[in-house]
Amino acid sequence: MEAMDVMDDAVIQFDHVTKQYGKVKAVDDLSFEVRRGEICGFLGPNGAGKTTSLRMLLGLVRPTTGRIRIHGIDVNEDTSSALAGVGAIIEESHFYPYLTGEQNLRQVLRLRGLSTSTEVIGARLAEVGLREVANRRVKGYSLGMRQRLALALAMLQEPDILVLDEPMNGLDPAAMREFRLHLQRLQQSGVTILLSSHILSEVEQLATRMVFINHGRAVGMEETHHDRSVEVLVRARDEAALMTHLANLEHAARRISDGGAVVALAHPNDVSGLIRTLVEAQVDLLEVRPYRENLEAQYLARINNESQDTNIAMEGTAHVGS
Repeated sequence: MEAMDVMDDAVIQFDHVTKQYGKVKAVDDLSFEVRRGEICGFLGPNGAGKTTSLRMLLGLVRPTTGRIRIHGIDVNEDTSSALAGVGAIIEESHFYPYLTGEQNLRQVLRLRGLSTSTEVIGARLAEVGLREVANRRVKGYSLGMRQRLALALAMLQEPDILVLDEPMNGLDPAAMREFRLHLQRLQQSGVTILLSSHILSEVEQLATRMVFINHGRAVGMEETHHDRSVEVLVRARDEAALMTHLANLEHAARRISDGGAVVALAHPNDVSGLIRTLVEAQVDLLEVRPYRENLEAQYLARINNESQDTNIAMEGTAHVGS
């Protein structure tokens, strides 16, 4: 029953999807899902197959094999129905520079044979912080403003799924923060977001789950937790004594390879109590600081492990053939 609930909760499903161009596999047997209401980070190096995967999701490219479903509808079999509730920023957005922001949105809708009210267009521009510049020509917009205009366009028809391919490229820190806050508000309103980006620090703050891709294959998936629990790195002059005392405490602790221990605490306020306990036990502390295996470390570990597996497989093939 629990497995069925998980499947029902998946709004995007990649099922053994491969895309081949001649002898080159841009995407290779890719399987993962995006669950309702989450921000799913889609991470990988350049050339990993991220953009090709998203273009297949949006019906712009057909997979060689495999199936992609949105709300259970096969994208290739019924593209219009599958994409009815999907908004996207898939490539660099191009606008008419001599039209205003509002006029650009109207023009795009006109070209698509769609229409919407002035109130809706105004509301979308307000949501992304562009109400005050709605009547300014886009040629005077900064890059961050253009990206927010693209987001307003993607949200015009109130989609419940948003697909974003490198939406924060080229943004300065202030614009990046504003864009992040917009995405967080959208998620809180119930929008599911699939976010492809190489800006790991931003994905780390946004994503509730991450899918790592390399050479067209999913090489790992990680849940992220934005709760109040905390891990601290503790180093002491006598590491053996430190580990002995930590073993007697209720907090989970693990030794790390470069020395010291990582201790899991239920709340940041517990740090002072931990330090006091160790000092009273006469543990000669050298360092106590917040510890987190950041997204960069996870990303590199996943990519490096997959690369090593590939090299081993290639060596084995060469050996068999020799």
